[in-house]
Amino acid sequence: MAVKQINRKSNSTLVKAITELKEASRKNEAPLWRSIANRLEGSSRNWPSVNVSKLEYNVGKNGKAIIPGKLMGTGIITKKMTVAAYSFTNSAKEKIQSAGGKCLSYNEMIKATPKGTGVMVIG
Repeated sequence: MAVKQINRKSNSTLVKAITELKEASRKNEAPLWRSIANRLEGSSRNWPSVNVSKLEYNVGKNGKAIIPGKLMGTGIITKKMTVAAYSFTNSAKEKIQSAGGKCLSYNEMIKATPKGTGVMVIG
């Protein structure tokens, strides 16, 4: 009989982010935050690596997107948007900020949109 390990993540910032996402989901009755937390709880091999070109194609002007993984810098971005991800490459951050957008942590995104309305999950 296998015993399920509850907290097998050793990265304290990741554990904190998952806890905050779950708490926000309960407090704000927003299932979006729980789904992101569940994706982050899984193996990091399964986390998506999304390029900014995918954001350009899928997210509208002044849109909000959340990535349950890493944002990479391949591609061109012309629209202003707010993006939250577990991590960003330097080139991805530069491209989003030069287009007038913002790169946020999950916690900052929760504060900006507690209910998660209008936030698109990419990846």
